[in-house]
Amino acid sequence: MKFLAKWKRKIDKKYRIIYKRGPSTVAAVFLGVAVLAWGLFLVITGFPVAAYAYYTVRPATSQILSQALADTALRSSELRSGTAGHAAIDVPVSTDIGRDVSLPEGHYVTIPSIGVDTVIWEAPYSDYETALKKGVWRVPDFAAPGDGSGKPVILAAHRFGYLDWSQDFRVKNSFYNLPNVKAGDKIRVIWDQHQYVYEVQALTEGTEITDYSADLILYTCKFLVSPVRYFVYAKLLN
Repeated sequence: MKFLAKWKRKIDKKYRIIYKRGPSTVAAVFLGVAVLAWGLFLVITGFPVAAYAYYTVRPATSQILSQALADTALRSSELRSGTAGHAAIDVPVSTDIGRDVSLPEGHYVTIPSIGVDTVIWEAPYSDYETALKKGVWRVPDFAAPGDGSGKPVILAAHRFGYLDWSQDFRVKNSFYNLPNVKAGDKIRVIWDQHQYVYEVQALTEGTEITDYSADLILYTCKFLVSPVRYFVYAKLLN
């Protein structure tokens, strides 16, 4: 018993010295790095959870965002047609890309750098949400790939989507990762067995399209509730 009491006093004395001195500089640095790493991990992994919680509390959010995407499309159409003080300039473009029967029929868009590989859905303004619920919507009143109209092809999609979307579906079929696109990234569009490859020129933020000279424009909402959009402008390579 005397031995145990002596050992206990020795241990207590040792830890009193450690507590008095405080942690070493190295230990403090490692602790700070660990806390920072965990904080970043929680922010990155917690964002989808936070979005899901917000959607649960406010289930109309998806419909509100769909309306916002459609309003941006309508506003773009008005600006380009000249009804909002901007003159429309359509320059016919010759597209002689041949049909490749090895390609699938239908309409598809692939952005390898952010994992998008999905169908492009067609729908009029009166039924835009049907397309947005499935993924990527081609905005009417603008070009289809290869039509030679001189207008840009415009594709819109949600970032966060709907409660029944899985995260894998969201990444593959919407523009969840569109803010990660960089200049030089390639975008492939297959349209009725014709392949069009575009190169990203710029990623911008704003409330409306600013560069109608681009061959392809993608856009999505920046936040759950905000007038700010992400816009990607790309040029046709072949």
